[in-house]
Amino acid sequence: MVTLTVARAGGTGGYTTHPISTLALAGGAVGIALLSRGMADRGDRTGSGRLLALAVALLLYLVLSALAVVAVTTGSGAASLLVGIWGAWWPVPLAVLQFSALSARPHAHRWSILYGILVASAVGAMAPLLRSAHPFAGHPPAAPDDWHISAATTAATVLVSLVMLTTALLLAYGAARVPAAERTSATLGAAAAALAPLLIVVCMGTAVADDPGDIAPTAGSVAYLVSMGAGCLLGAAALVASTDETTSSPKARRLLSGVLGGYAATGVTLAVTWTGAALGPAGPLLSGLAVAAVTAVIGVAWWWTSSMLTRFAVPSSPADVPAAPPNTQPPPGLELLSPREREVLALVAAGARDAAIAECLHLSPRTVETHLRRIFTKLGLESDDGRNRRLLAARAWLEATGTDA
Repeated sequence: MVTLTVARAGGTGGYTTHPISTLALAGGAVGIALLSRGMADRGDRTGSGRLLALAVALLLYLVLSALAVVAVTTGSGAASLLVGIWGAWWPVPLAVLQFSALSARPHAHRWSILYGILVASAVGAMAPLLRSAHPFAGHPPAAPDDWHISAATTAATVLVSLVMLTTALLLAYGAARVPAAERTSATLGAAAAALAPLLIVVCMGTAVADDPGDIAPTAGSVAYLVSMGAGCLLGAAALVASTDETTSSPKARRLLSGVLGGYAATGVTLAVTWTGAALGPAGPLLSGLAVAAVTAVIGVAWWWTSSMLTRFAVPSSPADVPAAPPNTQPPPGLELLSPREREVLALVAAGARDAAIAECLHLSPRTVETHLRRIFTKLGLESDDGRNRRLLAARAWLEATGTDA
């Protein structure tokens, strides 16, 4: 940061030395490092290591910026290579974020190695081939004519984009198929992975904002680096929540709404840019009305999608489930049940499903299943007599507590 600040003061302009983009990347890295430490404190060292790698990837973006700026301004022979590595670094933090989401899912982690090979190969192909026509003179990457882009570089960029989009879609598909008790965790992981293609869209959108839009190129790229820092931090928070059994429903809803909000904000920006440019000759009134209508439509779509997704992905909060009675004297006929088993049975009798029972009592779904098997055994409800054991157990509780209808 110091090197970039000095370079800025010395006249090296552009977004690479802009204080806002520098603070955004550094702040995102620090925030992710703090989340990593929190995961380590609760015993998840593997997840903590993944987040630490993400923080390092963001910091290396700053380091490469500083090295490239110094090399260019001093006329170093390594300037061309350093600018190429810096220019090809943008997929690395996104890849680390998606790799972490993949590795955390039980049935998706086996694809993480293939994912890493594909993205590493693409980045390795881009770095030595990418050449800037005007390194750090204003705004190199947002406008295609400021880069000498070979066919191999284009192919590598397309490959990275397709791999990241496919990964996000596969994790989203997997989240829709897991049991309800695991759906929140899987959806948060998919949401974290979905930030990578979103940030690619933001990157490509800077060119759109410049032409046909009229947003200054440097401002667009500063916004992209801010999005990079904030997006990786949001993704890290979603990954932490996806592995934390104590994550509350409101927190999960906020995280999902935040990820969808990023897509909505990007959609509004691009739509407003296109609409404003297309209708500008028609006058400010018509252009303003069209922009307002587009913004309203996207806002409503964001609200509806957020509501539908969170309703599907996030189970009812404990407040929505009838509370279990206190562990006092057991009802007659249920003396064989332990206090915890009586709590589980009370919730079964109230109509709660296993996922809601697990969240209400702060248990894992597997533990709830174990308690239910023990309850059925102690109540003499055999598994092969064709009867609905859950219904009979609930009736036994209602009769024993005198609440049978």
